[in-house]
Amino acid sequence: MPGIFPCLLSSALLTSVLAVPLDFPAFDTSQTGTNKRQATDPAIIPGTVECPTTNTGTPQCYRYDTDFPPQSEWISLDCLISHGRADMVTSSKDGPDEADNVISAVQSVAGQAGIDARVAFAVMLQESSGKVRPIVGDYGKSYGLFQVQLPGVPLCTDYPVDQCPMSVITAQVENGIYGHSGTSTPPQAPGLAYWLGAQGGDVGRAVRGYNTGSVPDPNDLTQASGTRSYASDIANRLVGGLLGAQHMYTCPDF
Repeated sequence: MPGIFPCLLSSALLTSVLAVPLDFPAFDTSQTGTNKRQATDPAIIPGTVECPTTNTGTPQCYRYDTDFPPQSEWISLDCLISHGRADMVTSSKDGPDEADNVISAVQSVAGQAGIDARVAFAVMLQESSGKVRPIVGDYGKSYGLFQVQLPGVPLCTDYPVDQCPMSVITAQVENGIYGHSGTSTPPQAPGLAYWLGAQGGDVGRAVRGYNTGSVPDPNDLTQASGTRSYASDIANRLVGGLLGAQHMYTCPDF
């Protein structure tokens, strides 16, 4: 993502948007080991895999936690961005400046949270194709770039194309990465950073939890009530098996 950091929200708005519960486990950014699924330090293992120009391969089913590809097999952040941005601006509902602001916001917030921006970017592509005006999902319950189940999350639908404020885009990204609190606990309430911390940096288990609100089987990542191939879909995005806004269920419905 471009090395341009977004304008920050005011402290009052930030508090109202995030309001991360104090009883959430603290996200540990001190881990510096090379555990193959650890993703708490964006600089641990840079992307060294050649960036595919097209998706010519066949996506794999990464069903089990031990199957989840190590960071050394992930494509670079630049590669994820190049394919993602191309799809983000293909819709007449989104503009190039908005796409660039989304990219900047994800990179900035992920860095502040101490997580690998590739994971955040892959989850965002999975949830909304990176579009600032996505269709409301989950039968009208999920909103924004990270499809957070929070009525009232800042949206871009009230703004002309390519004029959604950076503060609104950043708030959507913060809701997905940091999470939010409320009277109920929808799956994404804790946020992606929470799940990575709670799962010790294990990306497969973390994204499983983000999608469904729990990790029913820490070994078989398809055992869940949400999108059963979700963790595998994210894995394919990280290794280049799914590019940009391409979607498919990469595991059968076991």
